[in-house]
Amino acid sequence: MPKHAGSEAEAEKDLQEYCASIGFDPEWIGPGDWQTTIGIACNEKYGFAEAHNTIDKDKERLLKAGARDARQATLDADPDGLLAAVAKHYALKDTLVPVILKQCAAAYAGGERVNLGLGGSPLDPTAYEELREEWRTASQLAGGGVFTGFVSHAPQDKAALGKGNVGATLARRKVQGNLLVKIAGVRFNMHVDIDA
Repeated sequence: MPKHAGSEAEAEKDLQEYCASIGFDPEWIGPGDWQTTIGIACNEKYGFAEAHNTIDKDKERLLKAGARDARQATLDADPDGLLAAVAKHYALKDTLVPVILKQCAAAYAGGERVNLGLGGSPLDPTAYEELREEWRTASQLAGGGVFTGFVSHAPQDKAALGKGNVGATLARRKVQGNLLVKIAGVRFNMHVDIDA
């Protein structure tokens, strides 16, 4: 049986001390959640260890939210204003470039996966070559701000190279191109399916 509090007052004291020991202000926990955590600490089945674990999770959520906000602030402070620039650029505004950059930016801000896939139907090879040229144009608008390291790769037959599996799924890759960009130093890879 785990060690648990004999009263709500004992739980409150222990949890306040635990928060202080990990540098976490319990004010960030809403009153209802705080009361639930006290209940966990008083529960013979869960006790202090589980209550501390709950506080650790609350702190982690806060830090993740704060980290998301910081990453979003980095994007918002882009000195090149690249997302707005490509959305208004006469040669790029009606292309896939703004869509791809927004998807990469959203993944950056959310701390999500860096290997992304462009949805929709596969592009024909000519359309992909045009997209690669548009990607180069976008790279010229990025003057070294938040978005750097624009690279485009020629299509590869992933299945023929033995790279046809998509992770641990049943999905299969065929011919694919890749557009890469670094956002605040984090490299994102947009996979683009190509009609063969």
